Amino acid sequence: MNEHPVLEEPGRSRAQGTSAVVDLRAEGEALLDQARSTGSGRAVRAVVRQPGQSLILLGLPAGGGLPEHDAPGPASLLCLSGRVTLASEGASHTLPAGTACVIPSERHEVTAAVDSVCLLALSLPDS
Repeated sequence: MNEHPVLEEPGRSRAQGTSAVVDLRAEGEALLDQARSTGSGRAVRAVVRQPGQSLILLGLPAGGGLPEHDAPGPASLLCLSGRVTLASEGASHTLPAGTACVIPSERHEVTAAVDSVCLLALSLPDS
């Protein structure tokens, strides 16, 4: 099984359950700038990480995204700005800004049609 590309992202900041409020719009724009400047196709930041739950903000420039991978557990993808496509075995869903979708348990990938910011909600076993 492939590791989840977001959970194993090199240099990804790892927020531990804090009471700090995160401005998702400002942080998303900063992540987009970072992804564009590095040419990596994505930049990520865990904005909430606590036992059993992670919320991960994704900055995805046009054409960028997450390569095909397995879901680490129950997850949802919320498109905050832009437009992304979530594709899995035989199914594809376009998510414009302001929409959300359950991530399938089978292998899947995410591709940004335009510069996009998404929030990935993961339910993880306590570790």
